[in-house]
Amino acid sequence: MGLSLDAATLLRHTRQGPRYTSYPTAPMWREDFPDAALAEGLGRVRGPTAVYVHIPFCREQCSFCGCNMVVAGRREPGVRYLAALRRQVDELPLPAAQIGVDRIHLGGGTPTWLSPEELAELFAILDTRFLRRPGCEVSVEADPEVTTEDHLRGLAALGCTRLSFGVQSFDEKVLEAVQRPQQRERIGALMALARSLGMGSLNLDLMYGLPHQSLDRWSETLAETIRIRPDRLAVFGYAHLPWLKPHMRRIDAGALPGPLDRAELFLRAHGMLTAAGYQAVGMDHFALPDDALATAQRAGQLHRNFMGYTTHRDQQLIGLGMSAISELDDRYVQQKGKLSHWWTAVETGARVIEKGALLTAEDKLRRDVIYAIMCNFELSAAEISARHGVDFWAHFAADRPGLEGLAAEGLVELDAAGVKVPPHARLLVRNVAMCFDPSLRAPQAGGPRFSSTV
Repeated sequence: MGLSLDAATLLRHTRQGPRYTSYPTAPMWREDFPDAALAEGLGRVRGPTAVYVHIPFCREQCSFCGCNMVVAGRREPGVRYLAALRRQVDELPLPAAQIGVDRIHLGGGTPTWLSPEELAELFAILDTRFLRRPGCEVSVEADPEVTTEDHLRGLAALGCTRLSFGVQSFDEKVLEAVQRPQQRERIGALMALARSLGMGSLNLDLMYGLPHQSLDRWSETLAETIRIRPDRLAVFGYAHLPWLKPHMRRIDAGALPGPLDRAELFLRAHGMLTAAGYQAVGMDHFALPDDALATAQRAGQLHRNFMGYTTHRDQQLIGLGMSAISELDDRYVQQKGKLSHWWTAVETGARVIEKGALLTAEDKLRRDVIYAIMCNFELSAAEISARHGVDFWAHFAADRPGLEGLAAEGLVELDAAGVKVPPHARLLVRNVAMCFDPSLRAPQAGGPRFSSTV
């Protein structure tokens, strides 16, 4: 095996799996998850913690979108949503009137669908129960087409430290094919203004595998991205799942790149971005060397939760709003995913839980193993054994054959000390982590439930 992977190798190892390869996986979720389990989890929160708020509204739906969102042309739904969030925050059964937080993230949907005044109201609601500690990261996802200069000035005044722009592509033909209106000149201008306002970390989301996306056209998008020079990048593969997301049927499947083309697109992104000075972080992120994610990975201190990569270890996550997930030590709880059901439940005091999962000691062990590989490309068998009271290789004997198959191709290194993904194989880190997920050994009924690894 050489020092880099080629498209054929990536394609050969492409398989279906959870996009973020995190626990809990689908078979563990229960729709009859007891209400008391969420209250118990929240009652044990001691902080510092993280808070995620889901803002579901968008001006229109892009045909590639896999998010839980609602198209809203009128402003009234936002008013009602904020009122329901206020009630939910007021009634959180936390152990204190306020708890400390190190991270607040607004996701969606499009958080900047809310007006600057509504965003100020939202942060005022959060501040009643969550005390931002010094250095608290406040991040907001933004659609460059609806985000205004007033939004940015307002967010800066509210303490926002990081913005994530959902760009996906700079290619007009690709954007038209996925119903994504976007003025490319606005993106650079908004980023420049955000920097001038003191927002020190700016992220762009890009997507490969979209219709009409050739290597040359994708390279132009990457070159424009490098010119703008965001601090971080998330580069996701489009998952075409029309049987789960009917709006994806608007995409011409015949115009989508084939599997080998997708692998080439992924490799082109990795090659151009690393050549431009970005450090590959985990499976699909890139960051400038002085960015917090990059420095954490080099120090072996990168971590994950349902919001993605983070520099905070073992931090509990409180999810607020429609479809939001709370990650509370040994339990995960997701709120109702349909807007009408969610706010009716909050307004009437009815059950707001859609489903939940209670983790066993085995689940927590596998979560630690998967996260160690996904974040830092290696794990210490001694450290895992000491933390969980197991003999690592004896405990994971059933997982070893899959790992040895990858090791035979030089894609992973196994020894008594643990597991390590060598630099040339890190584009396949998700495949290594998936070896430790027993739910993926069972055949999937009714067609693929997951996205492709490439």
